Amino acid sequence: MIRPATLHDVDAIFIIALQETSFYEGLHPDDEKIRDGITKAISTAKHFVWVSENGDGVSGVLIGLTSRNLWAQRFNCIVPLWTSKIIGDGRKLLLAFKTWVQPRRAIRIAGFVCDSDHIDQRAFNLAERMGFTRCGGAYLFYN
Repeated sequence: MIRPATLHDVDAIFIIALQETSFYEGLHPDDEKIRDGITKAISTAKHFVWVSENGDGVSGVLIGLTSRNLWAQRFNCIVPLWTSKIIGDGRKLLLAFKTWVQPRRAIRIAGFVCDSDHIDQRAFNLAERMGFTRCGGAYLFYN
């Protein structure tokens, strides 16, 4: 099941985020900054934070952070974290994100950059099937 994250999910999302940092050699995560960022993202309507959960609790998350576009008018929404341990919930999270972006006409570009070799190629194929366009190492949805 997927749903919007609440402040009760911060600890679980924090643990998932720390697990994902282990894929990046030389990255020294700042626990306080990560926890603060998760809390702010959940607490602010301009950001997207949804979780995947099963009987054991939160097992996946997609975070989309909205900010001013550096090169053009309107905003962009970048995904710094998208992962799920439940088969099919990664797709559901990405679809919920795209559905959330579409009516927000202020967001011009949304997507993610693939900066790690541990990501399964199926995630990229899924993004393309959902309407994200590959631009170099990024997968972008133009709204």
